[in-house]
Amino acid sequence: MRLAALVILILCSISFPLPPALAQVGPDSPAPRLLIIDDDVGMLKAEVKKAGTYPASWLPVTDPDGGLELLYALRDPGVEVLGITCTMGCSTTEVCRHAARRILELAGRSEVPVLRGAASPKELGQPTEAARFIVDAVMSRPGQVEIVATAPLTNIATALMLEPRLPRNWKALHLGTGEFLGALGERSDAYLGRFVGYQDLNINVDPEAARYLLAHGGDFILYPNEVMDDARFARADRKLLKNAGTPLATFVADELGPAFHTLGIVNALRGEPGLFLHGVIPLAVAIEPDLAEPPIEMRVTMERRRFGGYIFAESEDPAVPSRKLYVRLHDPATLEKRLRERCR
Repeated sequence: MRLAALVILILCSISFPLPPALAQVGPDSPAPRLLIIDDDVGMLKAEVKKAGTYPASWLPVTDPDGGLELLYALRDPGVEVLGITCTMGCSTTEVCRHAARRILELAGRSEVPVLRGAASPKELGQPTEAARFIVDAVMSRPGQVEIVATAPLTNIATALMLEPRLPRNWKALHLGTGEFLGALGERSDAYLGRFVGYQDLNINVDPEAARYLLAHGGDFILYPNEVMDDARFARADRKLLKNAGTPLATFVADELGPAFHTLGIVNALRGEPGLFLHGVIPLAVAIEPDLAEPPIEMRVTMERRRFGGYIFAESEDPAVPSRKLYVRLHDPATLEKRLRERCR
């Protein structure tokens, strides 16, 4: 009986090969990277049109990078997404939750939990389900969980307020946020933030949360706007998704439409066609650091400008801890190729 079962198993494995993503995972494969993704997913154009962005409800289009970021992680065979914690930014927190659930459904990953986080900066310090999830996930797996935060930082700062020991227990905290306004040798695109009056959206929606993390967040890694516009999604990539014909590819191509018709036109007029990948880049580099040039070390502080809100700047105070900072991608083409494949 056991021999017959073994023969059947072998025949099935020959006749029905595993999908590529699963085929790469075997008994000798390394343990998957455990990630929590904290984001303001705006990839649900019908709801964004009604709700707008946060805090600019009059702006009926937003950056769809959060949806692309989720797909990049969900379809990486070496990653286990423990949960998606939602917050305001590219749209409202409710739009973020609905968008994340829709993407999980199309990706066949509906088992991944989606947690409601802060709906406004007024909820900083309040124990939302997202903040509690972050605390529980990290403290139950010390040294194993990485957090990739590519949105306003209310959820992360709140989790840290609830449990100050988090920095000693997470494996890494990756923050895709902030703008150095040319101090790193280049200026980012940062268009969405400028539309609503900020140089950078993520630190300016909740500057108190950003300030709290700088003071109490331990040894985190920064990915500012300057590196988050080093890769793009081209119009030709969107056409490939349309032609792929799968429900997921069709959804992504359709959802990218409003951004291509607005932000994409602005980029093209500046000689930089396509959509900048923004939040995809911290996620991708967190998984595979060789995609970027080696990080620099810098003491980082926040400065307030007369116009455009807060930006990051280098601190000369020796009491400020030095942190790793990614400035430039090394291999954007590989990142872009992998994203195209994972959106089909």
